[in-house]
Amino acid sequence: MKNLTPMQAAYWTGRQANGFLGNVSAHLYVEFDCGPIDPQRLGEAVRKLYETHGMMRMRITADGGQDIVNAEESLSYAIEDLRELDADALDRHMERKRQEWTCRTLDLTAGQTSAFELSLLPDGNSRLHVDTDMTAIDPPSFCLLMEDLARFYDSPEINARDAETGFFDWLDRKNSDAELARKLPEDKRWWQSRLADLPPAPKLPAIAASGEVRSGRLAAMLTSEERGSLERSARDLRITPSALMLGLFAAVIARATGDERFRLNVPMFWRAPYTPDVERTVGDFSNILILAVAPPPDESLRSLCKSLAEQMVDLLAHSAYPGVSVMRDLSRTRRSLQTAPVVFTSGLDLPAGDLFSPRVIRVFGPMIWAVSQGPQVALDAQVAHMDGGILINWDIRYDALPENWINTAFDSYLTLVREIAADPAVLDRPAFSSRTPAHSAGWHESPTEGMLKELLGRLAPGMSTHATGKIRELGLSEGDLSSIVAFINRYIPAAALSLDDIGPASTAGTIAGLLKARSGGASEKVGRAYLDAVDTRKRASLDAQPAE
Repeated sequence: MKNLTPMQAAYWTGRQANGFLGNVSAHLYVEFDCGPIDPQRLGEAVRKLYETHGMMRMRITADGGQDIVNAEESLSYAIEDLRELDADALDRHMERKRQEWTCRTLDLTAGQTSAFELSLLPDGNSRLHVDTDMTAIDPPSFCLLMEDLARFYDSPEINARDAETGFFDWLDRKNSDAELARKLPEDKRWWQSRLADLPPAPKLPAIAASGEVRSGRLAAMLTSEERGSLERSARDLRITPSALMLGLFAAVIARATGDERFRLNVPMFWRAPYTPDVERTVGDFSNILILAVAPPPDESLRSLCKSLAEQMVDLLAHSAYPGVSVMRDLSRTRRSLQTAPVVFTSGLDLPAGDLFSPRVIRVFGPMIWAVSQGPQVALDAQVAHMDGGILINWDIRYDALPENWINTAFDSYLTLVREIAADPAVLDRPAFSSRTPAHSAGWHESPTEGMLKELLGRLAPGMSTHATGKIRELGLSEGDLSSIVAFINRYIPAAALSLDDIGPASTAGTIAGLLKARSGGASEKVGRAYLDAVDTRKRASLDAQPAE
């Protein structure tokens, strides 16, 4: 039996806390849209997965330790046959199932660190549901599991085999590392000398707690061209792509809250090479870094990204003292529970590249849903490589944050990232053009976004057309949307907008970001001309030509 790591102990304690943002497990739930899958063959692959990786059988003991049980006690694999349901009933059932799995809590005291279920669908295809508890399986380990599961399914003749060394072996060697033992008190003193100056958590516009946990996500994909442009900008700044995306996120949070100083929670998943096969080991290698964001008012985006990148190097150099312990020390110093509820997680610098290999995608299809929860976390923003581009995914506690506020923040982040991908000179703009929080006084909107709102308002009078309003929920017909698409393409040909670009989650803000990126910023000129031509007392019709 082994002691829990500081991070594991924090997860275990947090899932049992009944306070605000507590009473949830730290887990990751993912859905894959599969083609035809052989349920029995998949079940055998799942069994081999449990036999291969000990942490899939990790159990938390009554005295707060951890041990490994046998595969029969832990294995969780089910098949649900939905082939007789009609389309409406199927949609309702799958939505209920998604909500249940999003908020589920696996029983770690029974050795249940993961759950797999295959839904058989009417069209002959299927959907794979996978839930893993981060107390035993961190996000990079999840990717390892999916790779091995695809390998076992693809090649049934491969036998399960215990790894030569596992997570417990890694912990033993880490705990006996003399250099780490020497460095830990040094890093503790370094952190304690900075506690007094550590900024507070962001002032989030929290809503009254309802008692019911509601988690969800907002997601968008950047193209391979946008990814390449952002990577070039990062190289020009001599920082990593992760640091670039982190800096832009910090700028958006500052605008959203109006805070001049705040702290962010930045997880790291460094696997120190204590064992030879550590890169193939499943476990919880996570630590958190507490990042202080306190830039001068006139700092540019470029300077902010570089300064935060430099600070991250400093934090990594003093990460022997766990971030969980830093937060405990901070709580003692300030005599109140201190949290870091806004998280930024990046997988852009991982050596494996994309989240999933071509084999995983071939066997299980595309990932169509991913959401994580964690105690004391209101917002977890994630960026990762996928399908040649970059996935931006925000996991949100909707029972804690106003939906309008979080949607506006997400739109603003996506717009800013795409503007920089289209024109790196945007990095020279002030990082904080306005300190007015989005939830109290509204955000500055671009001319492109303003034009879209005017067009939507003309067709849906009296309905919400703000940046957080989903266009597909305004009650517009396909003909109405087609007229907007035609208008846009007439005056901004480079936009090449189509109805397919207006998805279920699309808003005026996200479409504006898309138009600006595709047109290289030309949509801003058209937007300004259109808005100048609009009479404030009577909306211009869709046929009105923008002023030259």
